[in-house]
Amino acid sequence: MTFALLTAYGLVFASATPAAAAWNEPWKGSDRALVIDAYEFNPIDWHELSSDKRIAGFINKASDGLPPEWSCGKYKDDEYKLCKNRWWKYSVTKELYMTRRQMAKMKGLLWGAYHLGRPGNPREQADHFVDFAEPADDDLIALDIEDNTSEWMSLSDAEIFADQIKIRTGRYPVLYTNGSTAKYISQHKADYPLLSRLPLWYARYRGNITGKFPEETWPSYALWQFSSMHNCNKRSCPYRVKGASTKIDVNVSTYDIAGLRKAWPFNELVKQPQDGDAGTLIADVSKETKNAVASAASLGAKPETPVPGAANGTLLAAFGPVEHHPVIDPLKMLTAIAKDQTKKDVAKSDMADEGATASPETAPAANDADALAANVKAFHKAVSQAAESLSRLIAPPADAAIRLPETSRLVDPQTRETTGNRLQHSRVMKVISAADAERRANAMPMPARILSQLGVDRSERGHRVRQPRTDHFVALGTVDRRILGAFEATR
Repeated sequence: MTFALLTAYGLVFASATPAAAAWNEPWKGSDRALVIDAYEFNPIDWHELSSDKRIAGFINKASDGLPPEWSCGKYKDDEYKLCKNRWWKYSVTKELYMTRRQMAKMKGLLWGAYHLGRPGNPREQADHFVDFAEPADDDLIALDIEDNTSEWMSLSDAEIFADQIKIRTGRYPVLYTNGSTAKYISQHKADYPLLSRLPLWYARYRGNITGKFPEETWPSYALWQFSSMHNCNKRSCPYRVKGASTKIDVNVSTYDIAGLRKAWPFNELVKQPQDGDAGTLIADVSKETKNAVASAASLGAKPETPVPGAANGTLLAAFGPVEHHPVIDPLKMLTAIAKDQTKKDVAKSDMADEGATASPETAPAANDADALAANVKAFHKAVSQAAESLSRLIAPPADAAIRLPETSRLVDPQTRETTGNRLQHSRVMKVISAADAERRANAMPMPARILSQLGVDRSERGHRVRQPRTDHFVALGTVDRRILGAFEATR
């Protein structure tokens, strides 16, 4: 009996859904792939670490904010030494990053890099990250927002950072953040439409996150950082990593190793309800809307007698002048047309089956055919009136924009007599002519030595350089002749 009960309990737990298992200590499942992430001060024994076959990937810190100054000549004494030390540390960090990437890939591990976001300059930080990490197409790239405080990159700047990463690499980064920040983004996803769709690398150091994880925004996590220096020590640790200290960060995936390799590097945006299929959206409509759609089948059950102008109202409301505003019901109009067509088909079928002789049974079909003919006639009339309305709305303004009627009459060049047609000039050409006249009126005189090189001026001003006549200088003295000559030459 006891054995049977234990077997039954075992079957129940074995059939637990993957979603439930994903929230409650999933790292205890031996099939779940693990990923290590480290920064430059974490010691790594690669031989020991790679002996754990559950570890499928390694993510290393790449850049931190902006790069330090490399030119320290403007500093003195301790400030100069500090500047040099910062650049030296930066260079060593870059070298260590490249070395670890080479080692991890040699061990067959998936590789990733993350950027620690700092306040300000999000696009410059994104460029720094790409230049530092030099990510391959299959490398995971992530933005680390430690918390939603002023010490770290703001969420609005994080959106800009992610956009710049997309520009530089053609894909978006993964978002690393803690539980409270993820919850805040989920509650304000209208303010952060991009962050709320980035794959989530979730940092939460507790065994069960059921009801804590923001499933309304992210259906699941890409990675869950469940172990770090915060909850791992010599006495207890959720998962001890061979070849690393207790300060190493450990992450669990929702996949096994083969599945993680297919999903890596998580460069697709998370799908949200509005991105889903039409069935999902229809299932979310209100009950009132569903009832309205269901009642649409009864529309047109009682065909209305065509009244002159009734059908016109719908078309005029859609295409006619603005003073016509009848209520448009396109569903009702389409349903009525469909039912009329059905009646027409039924009438034709009855006539073909029973012959040309009219009978009491075919009389309703004949009446329906007459009603349909009246509807078609009214429809044609409505189209004509709509076309006339469009002409009245569009043609006069368009003609007024390009034509300016004149009172003058055309003159026959042969007989020099006026004709009955009035001359019409283009309003556009009148504007161009006025602008050209204003340009000529505002033209400033140029030095004669330049104007003389521009050729003959065929405009109304005449020649650009005026030649003075000899008789102008007869009664003038030497100084006056020089002044007048200079003036005449530059007119």
